[in-house]
Amino acid sequence: MIPKECRRLAEVDFPIAVVSKHSAREKSIRHGHPSTLHLWWARRPLAACRAMLLGLLWPDPCDPRCPEGFKQKARQLLPTVQGRVGPTDEDLRKALLRFIGDFANWDLAANRTYLDVSRALVKAAHAPVDGGAYEPPLVVDPFAGGGSIPLEALRLGCEAFASDLNPVACLILKVMLEDIPRHGPELAEELRRVGGEIKKAAETELAEFYPKDPDGAPPIAYLWARTVRCEAPNCGAEIPLARSFWLCKKPNRKWALKHQAVCPRGEPPRVEFEVIEPKTEKDVPGGTVTRAKARCICCGAVLPPDRVRAQLAAQRGGADVVFDAKGRRMGGARMLTVVLLRPGETGRHYRLPTERDYEAVRQAQTPLPSLQYLQKCDAGRRLPVL
Repeated sequence: MIPKECRRLAEVDFPIAVVSKHSAREKSIRHGHPSTLHLWWARRPLAACRAMLLGLLWPDPCDPRCPEGFKQKARQLLPTVQGRVGPTDEDLRKALLRFIGDFANWDLAANRTYLDVSRALVKAAHAPVDGGAYEPPLVVDPFAGGGSIPLEALRLGCEAFASDLNPVACLILKVMLEDIPRHGPELAEELRRVGGEIKKAAETELAEFYPKDPDGAPPIAYLWARTVRCEAPNCGAEIPLARSFWLCKKPNRKWALKHQAVCPRGEPPRVEFEVIEPKTEKDVPGGTVTRAKARCICCGAVLPPDRVRAQLAAQRGGADVVFDAKGRRMGGARMLTVVLLRPGETGRHYRLPTERDYEAVRQAQTPLPSLQYLQKCDAGRRLPVL
């Protein structure tokens, strides 16, 4: 057992450069990484958590109070992963720090040799001196969030207690720390089965709101833009608020929107779009919003931020479409593009919206009977007694 007065390895030194390199690399790892289970806004890198836990769980071999059993075990096991260790305690400290830096690599996180060495050294550091029963060290994280610290504690053979105030974080913790280790691949298969059933039920229920194209291509997303009116004299054009008109910017697939101003006689000018495959960056026009200022595509006038906010406030945020009595769009949010998946073709495809798409939106806006009931209850400022 490490004496209370003995310094931990992290109090003396830490391979921060190597660990930082592996932590930054984790952001681009997708296959098999726990971060793909659920996106968490403040997830800590597993490499940093694993390295810091080892630095805190292991004593400094140069400290005179460091257990001899730990140093003997370290000299016995470390050569299996990094070669010969020097005779001095300073050499052993360097070897332990080198092991921590190497083990921070995600490619070695599930390596059986590194796992066995790290767990054996944790056990040697915390084994009772009198030969009693070994109890794994307890790692407590009361604000565990995405669960990086308790997950790495379990990986190193420790007991872990994790909690969080956010119920989403608690669900992530339960699945990652309890359900996955307990059920393994069976849980993944069950999730795929249940997810498939939910997908089929949702597609059936929402089919009328996502009408397929004549070729059978189902829409998977509608790209929208809030709108405001240009207040310049003799203009009054509708300004779609968009920071960028790029739709897809992958190296081998580039799609964007190109706009032009149309000025029919006797009517306010309007903006029309077309979907293009740009060859260069210059082929894509710039956005219409910069620092809350809106630029009119038709006349070039700039609407100041206070007027943009005032118009959006009058539209209650501007996220809804406004239809007239005949079901035609007359204001509010504007649909810019429909995103499709075409049968037999890879990648997403884009097309301009049609009246059929807006009709589906209008139908989706029709309140359900249950929503009408809740609206009546809310108008009375209290729910009726059932």
